[in-house]
Amino acid sequence: MTRRYRFPQMAVRCPWCRAAVGELCTNPRGTQARRRDTHDARRLAWAMTTRCAECHADPGQACTTEIHGHTIPLPDVHPTRTPTTTP
Repeated sequence: MTRRYRFPQMAVRCPWCRAAVGELCTNPRGTQARRRDTHDARRLAWAMTTRCAECHADPGQACTTEIHGHTIPLPDVHPTRTPTTTP
């Protein structure tokens, strides 16, 4: 059975605040939990647990786009790269 979290991103460790799997993200001092959302870095880390259907980036790799024949890494993931299961 897959564990359900308040936010699906909680299935991975937050690279920004270092919140463990299953724990809420915290403020910079680690004294107050973020109850409405998670850090963007955690959302990206979670999204990158799957292969991107749009640019075919492997798990753990950033999404890319082609501009004038050059491959450019994106600052975010493609919207279609949302995991459907917990890693």
